Amino acid sequence: GDNAEEGCEPSSSGCTAIVEVQQPGLVPSLKPLPLESNTVQMSSRLGLSGFVPGAAVHIVAALMGLVPFSVGYSMAKLWSAAGWKVADSVVFKAGCYSFIYANGIFPTVVCDYGNGRVGPLPSSEAAQQAMLRTTPLMVSNHMSYLDALILPLALQMPKFMSMSSVKNAPLFGTLGEDLEYIWVNRGSKDSRGAAMQAIDQHVKSWKPGDRPLMIFPEGTTTNGTAILEFKQGAFFSGAPVRPVLLKYTGSWHPAVTDFLMTEDGQRALYTDGEWAMNFWANLVHSCTILVCEPYVPSAEEKADPHLYAANVRQLMLEKQRELELICRASDEQVEDVLRGWRRRVQLQKQVAEALQPRQRLRLRNLRKRGHRSPIQQAQGEQTLPGATA
Repeated sequence: GDNAEEGCEPSSSGCTAIVEVQQPGLVPSLKPLPLESNTVQMSSRLGLSGFVPGAAVHIVAALMGLVPFSVGYSMAKLWSAAGWKVADSVVFKAGCYSFIYANGIFPTVVCDYGNGRVGPLPSSEAAQQAMLRTTPLMVSNHMSYLDALILPLALQMPKFMSMSSVKNAPLFGTLGEDLEYIWVNRGSKDSRGAAMQAIDQHVKSWKPGDRPLMIFPEGTTTNGTAILEFKQGAFFSGAPVRPVLLKYTGSWHPAVTDFLMTEDGQRALYTDGEWAMNFWANLVHSCTILVCEPYVPSAEEKADPHLYAANVRQLMLEKQRELELICRASDEQVEDVLRGWRRRVQLQKQVAEALQPRQRLRLRNLRKRGHRSPIQQAQGEQTLPGATA
């Protein structure tokens, strides 16, 4: 995953991944995240006997999957000479699907159509593109290397931002060029400004029906148990965004984290090599994607990117909980389960709003009597000796 651009606030326990690895013999973590977001759970460490059987089957299947991918990509390249875009080529996408299916990657897409209606994407490709290309930007949570394989195929090939170093890599650089990736040099001092400028240029040139740009506003990968505070780059333009939530549902979680924890409570560093071994050893990597309705910012949110980012994150936290319910419910029960959940959430919000005036009145009465609120008491305890209130 990408390195975090900014430090994170420590968790309530004060234990973050960057602190955890500052021990003799351990490599400093690249992601100063709360430990609970930077650790993936496993039943046990993978040994050679557990790796070989699954990996042998997986590698053979992956090589077989390369055949239709190569054919589809080659045909799409030929058609691109006549003005067709590789990203919109049916044979290219068919080849890509063959490749991910051969690797055991099986995505399921669920759409929130509003008014309590949830269902699959439209059946025709034209209808899918008409639906998914109505905003210049998409924003998604980010957990794994697999995200960049799954989301483009499942969501009608949105554009991605990638490191400029990939542009010169064999195959991947050419493929990125054909898919119109936006290249950013993250090694430069002004990489953040360059990324924001690239997003702004995309938004200004985008029109309905064009491919949106997919952004991971967390800025790094986590284990998916929560959603980190968003970077503001995707929200400075004030353009509408379409939130997307992804959840892995297989027996092995492909999250890219710095740590793993086994059932016996042992925590260890989690390297890319061990991640790759687990990927090859496991034959099925299923996931579910929830496509939300477009989020159109208010005038206040357009003027305040921080507020815009925070509100979209809050919505995605609520939708993340709904996605968990969707994954547990059967197809026939999904809408009933979601309606019941949303009614309960709405009732909780109404109760909280109704209690606010009472809480304010109670605080006023406490002040009149000379009492301090619990927050004021906590602040007072933190005051240095000799300091005045």
